[in-house]
Amino acid sequence: MGKFEDAFKQVCELAEDFRRNENQYLSPSYQEAEVRRDYIDKFFEALGWDIYHREQKNPYEQEVKVERGVSITAGKAQKRADYAFYISPEFRSPKFFVEAKKPSRNLKNPDDYFQTIRYGWNANTPVAVLTDFQEFHILDCRFKPDVEYVLLNQNHISYNYNQYSDLEKFKEIYYLFSRSEVENGSLEKYSESLPKPKGKSAQKGIFPATAKPIDEDFLEYIDDVRETLAKAFKRNDASLTSEQLTEVTQK
Repeated sequence: MGKFEDAFKQVCELAEDFRRNENQYLSPSYQEAEVRRDYIDKFFEALGWDIYHREQKNPYEQEVKVERGVSITAGKAQKRADYAFYISPEFRSPKFFVEAKKPSRNLKNPDDYFQTIRYGWNANTPVAVLTDFQEFHILDCRFKPDVEYVLLNQNHISYNYNQYSDLEKFKEIYYLFSRSEVENGSLEKYSESLPKPKGKSAQKGIFPATAKPIDEDFLEYIDDVRETLAKAFKRNDASLTSEQLTEVTQK
């Protein structure tokens, strides 16, 4: 039996176990830490990730980091994504994040989408996952999130756990997030296949008009800082020429 077949069998067993005890798992008393331990960890282990660090003992060379700090805003404390996934030896650049919630919570809400997308956007990863095992949401993180618009992005995809035992649906998840496929560039290829908002599509609410990839957003921020500095220098010394302003601002 191959890697895909093994993964499919294991995830089908997890889905069936969840189905048998669904009422218990959908109770508010069933907590996030429990679903992570009982299902989400095992789900990604089935996809080939060393979740439990059975092989990767060195803490500096582990491809799965639990509660990895992600810088959200300069000068402020880091927020922590529940999981960050890397491919050795690039341990500074995550491939994707996973945010976990308890199953009694409705995942499709602006706050959870915003939180999850912000992790991906700040780390410049194209997608992130929001999951409670009952549902598995693949979120587009290429553009700066706005809490008012995050639910409108039609590139987001979601699956119900009943679909994990559908061979074709499971293939969509496996060939995007399994360790072997991520190593082969699956997420980058997927990102390139997604449509980009242009002109009227942004205005119609698919994305806010201000949506930008993080590199464009950062360059715009730098330009604003330069303009602010130049104006301040000019107010302080009106005799400065444009060339002198450019030089002192750049320094």
